[in-house]
Formats: sequence, C-alpha cells, structure tokens
Amino acid sequence: MSTRALTYTLIHRRGSRAFFLASSTQHMERASLLREIVRVVLALAAVIGWGAVALLLAG
Repeated sequence: MSTRALTYTLIHRRGSRAFFLASSTQHMERASLLREIVRVVLALAAVIGWGAVALLLAG
C-alpha cells in the first residue's frame, strides 16, 4: 500500500508542474496531430495495398 501512495504522489507532483509555455505546448499538440494524420494516411494506404494484392491473387 505504501508503494501505491508513493507512486500516486510522484505522479501528482509530476503533473502539477508546468514545464512548457502555452505556445510550445500548442506547437507540440499540432505536431502530434500532424503525426496522427500521417499515421492514418499510411494505414489507409496499407489497407488499400493489401486489398489490391487480394484482388490480384483472386483474379
């Protein structure tokens, strides 16, 4: 039980500090959004590619 309490206090302290300015966090959010969009596009391209392979094999 003391381990949980220690872990909770460490997480609580870590979350309560502000390490970044608001402008830099907005920039990081935008970069992560762009990264997620790229991942979605790549996943969609992979699904389309596998579909094309399946059609060629069936064909």
